[in-house]
Amino acid sequence: MKIDPSPSYMTMISFIIISSLMIMVAHAAPCAKVISPSTITATASTQQAGNEAPKAIDGNINTRWSGSGIGAYLTLDLGSTKSICSVSVAWYSGETRINTFTISTATVATSTFAQVYSGSSLQNNDSQPIAFSSSVQARYVRLTFKGNTVNTWSSVSEFKVYQAGFAHPGIFVSKEQLAYVKGRIGAGAAPYTGYYNKARSSSWGQITYTAKPVSVMVCGASNSNDVGCTDACNDGLAAYTQTLIWQYSGNVSYATNAIKILNAWSSKLTKIDMDSKNNSKSNGVLQAGWLGEMWVRTAEILRWGGSSGWTSTDINRFTTMLNTIILPLVTNGWIWGNGNWELTMAEATMNIGIFTENSTAYDAGLALARRRVPWYFYLASDGALPKAPPIYTTQAAIVDLWHDQDIFKEGLAQETCRDFTHTQFAMASTTNMAETARIQNLGLWAEFQARLVPAFEFHSYYLINKPSPSPSWLCDGKLALQNMPTWEVGYNQFYVRSGLPMRNTTALIQTYRQALTPTTTNLMMAWEGLTHASVGSV
Repeated sequence: MKIDPSPSYMTMISFIIISSLMIMVAHAAPCAKVISPSTITATASTQQAGNEAPKAIDGNINTRWSGSGIGAYLTLDLGSTKSICSVSVAWYSGETRINTFTISTATVATSTFAQVYSGSSLQNNDSQPIAFSSSVQARYVRLTFKGNTVNTWSSVSEFKVYQAGFAHPGIFVSKEQLAYVKGRIGAGAAPYTGYYNKARSSSWGQITYTAKPVSVMVCGASNSNDVGCTDACNDGLAAYTQTLIWQYSGNVSYATNAIKILNAWSSKLTKIDMDSKNNSKSNGVLQAGWLGEMWVRTAEILRWGGSSGWTSTDINRFTTMLNTIILPLVTNGWIWGNGNWELTMAEATMNIGIFTENSTAYDAGLALARRRVPWYFYLASDGALPKAPPIYTTQAAIVDLWHDQDIFKEGLAQETCRDFTHTQFAMASTTNMAETARIQNLGLWAEFQARLVPAFEFHSYYLINKPSPSPSWLCDGKLALQNMPTWEVGYNQFYVRSGLPMRNTTALIQTYRQALTPTTTNLMMAWEGLTHASVGSV
């Protein structure tokens, strides 16, 4: 199979991405606590029969409000005056048009509405987060349509209003996504049912699985010293696998065992021994990052995803372990060496911030992600050399960091010439963070899209075609082409939600789904097909 890697195709992809980007106001504090639609009344200045105003707040992305004419508006009555900090808008057929609109608010229906936002939609089907520069007091929130690139119809699939606070469950996978996949498994739909059966039959999905905690974890470079490290990752994957099985089957016994696994570690672990100058202990921060990704993702679902039976005493002990053992090792990042480390640590820090409702930690994780992603994924606009951490001050140092790659083309990643395994680790952590931020009503996907889409298409091309030899300009003609199951999250965002072509990634995804690849690692990309396989914008 020959998939298009041509410069013209990559240029077209870049054009689509760049033309869809917009500048969004960043909100310092999390603003993701959605106001319940059951307390809101929706009205409109005009509406099409069958597509009335209430359908913009019914929680169904497949229904909509449609109103004809420039100046048509949709108004939400929140029931009482509230402090609000953001909204989100999902546009019907959003991938085919760009809508121009304003958001305004009022405390009294008959008063003049004050504009808090004016701009254009992203060209996709997903909810677009719009953060206000500061919180406002409002009872009424109005979206006013100013036109689009196709016609004079305003069509909004979902319009939500948010207050300060975190969304729960809010790490990697939302309550709505879990419910959607559960329904698809109940209907016997592919690929979900196949992945679900794989999970149940795997060693990690067995109700008899027992954790192997240690008091002091010691992790050396390249597994040179392994005191509890592999066991902790396997235990984390088992807890996550059984948590998903609980969500999809309703059998609380799986939740009980997942809790047992997390409790075993929070009851025993006292330290992750870390010494960057000692190879026998030098992987401690990376290990802490991996655990902050998988353990905390699992804990978030167990705590907020239904009646799991996890007691407040156990949750508090687990929280203490995160705050005293894991967070101190990851929150400052890792500026040296390969970027997959810092991206893992960034995700762990974000996750811990959400689970513990610590906005300082959440913001620290976001800051780490925003600094490392431009250092990791190359764009032509970066110049002749990639962006790099400030400790790499010469061309020779940057080339060395990029594993002796001295010709840079869009789509390359900092570890491409090391191997595709570690590159896919970094891709997984980055897409996970963007997906988590989406649940927290923050548009990291839009921020990272220009770098991620070329990276996805570039690396999937080589994984599909496996050219031998590789082009002489790339890694001296030698590529380490390992496959990792870490493509579903980005594919769902870029192809399903955003409608980008993603030819190479599409071809690679099909090979994974045909094989029902469960996971080839006990790390952060496990079971992506069981949570994100073309779930769309639910």
